[in-house]
Amino acid sequence: MNSPPRIGILGVGQRGLQHLAALWRLQEAGLAHIAALGDMHGPNLEEEKIRRFVPEYRQEQIRRYTDSDALLAEDELDALYVCLPPNRHDGEVIRAAERGTHLFVEKPMSLDLGEALAMEAAIARSGVIATVGFQQRHDAWHTAMREYLQDKRIVMATMVHTSNVENHSVKHTPTEALGGPDSRIWTAYQDWSGNTVVEAGIHQTDLMRYWCGEIETVQARYVPRHPDLIESEGDNPMAYSVTYTFANGAVGHLIMSRLARVLHQEHYMHVLWDHGHLCLEPEGPAAYFYDGPYPPSSRPASEVLRHPLKVGNRGEDTLEISRAFVTAIAQRDPRHIRSSFSDAMRSLAAVLGANVSAQRKGALVSTDELLGTPA
Repeated sequence: MNSPPRIGILGVGQRGLQHLAALWRLQEAGLAHIAALGDMHGPNLEEEKIRRFVPEYRQEQIRRYTDSDALLAEDELDALYVCLPPNRHDGEVIRAAERGTHLFVEKPMSLDLGEALAMEAAIARSGVIATVGFQQRHDAWHTAMREYLQDKRIVMATMVHTSNVENHSVKHTPTEALGGPDSRIWTAYQDWSGNTVVEAGIHQTDLMRYWCGEIETVQARYVPRHPDLIESEGDNPMAYSVTYTFANGAVGHLIMSRLARVLHQEHYMHVLWDHGHLCLEPEGPAAYFYDGPYPPSSRPASEVLRHPLKVGNRGEDTLEISRAFVTAIAQRDPRHIRSSFSDAMRSLAAVLGANVSAQRKGALVSTDELLGTPA
């Protein structure tokens, strides 16, 4: 491909605007050409509004559409970013794949596993390059952790993410006209987001897979929000406890919460191998282990046990995932992609499997069975 790939964005809401900002930088570097924007809500396409989030944006020759079929039919796009709420897909991914358009699909790809499987099948038939927005795989610190763990016998991964309902930002989809919340904060509602594990915890789940390998089974328990709080806080559960088992025998724990009136967040990421801990700390990843004569004659000092990984700047993961995608298209080389659509299906199955398990009061759920894959 001699000229930069022509790219469209369908869904110019919070995440679509973030991708637009990244693509604008790649366009200025001559690596991409933003050709079209599509959004069912006309005001989201107005230049003045977009520039509040992407100050460099200029309308110039960019085509704008309020109908996804018109965008796909009238623009000869090389690639399409699909940044829609997960319950608002209506065959756009399949139609784009059938037209030979490469795809960047935001997570979660759907709240219905059957719909996502149909997308995957269309992508496979067409042979287009398709990735999913797991930008955390492009975080340099996360990549360093993956490389460090490659020769380790991993036994457990634990991720804790405590957050608050006030942290939900106001979204851009006119949910009030679509049977959704008047606040437009669709991430607070199960029918729109799938819940916090599906909409947000899929990132932590995907990171566990990136570091630890494939998830085979899932068990989950949720604490529902009290009915008196739903009108003001949304109907997603308040707390989540999910346990994964990996193909290598390791176990994983995902613990999440969305409480109101707390206004506080905490994050915790640990991966344990048979002789050490790997932690993601504010200043970077660090491994904790003893590498002296064993057993030690006395308890080692903490500074002896701490081994920071040699990593540089974390980088901008949203920019880097788009750089990898447009490079893969330009070079017709999917090896630049760190999360293909088919690979991402395993992360989606894990979080949707958590919902199935919670509905079955903590029953064990096989991700292979959900995906229809022989064990």
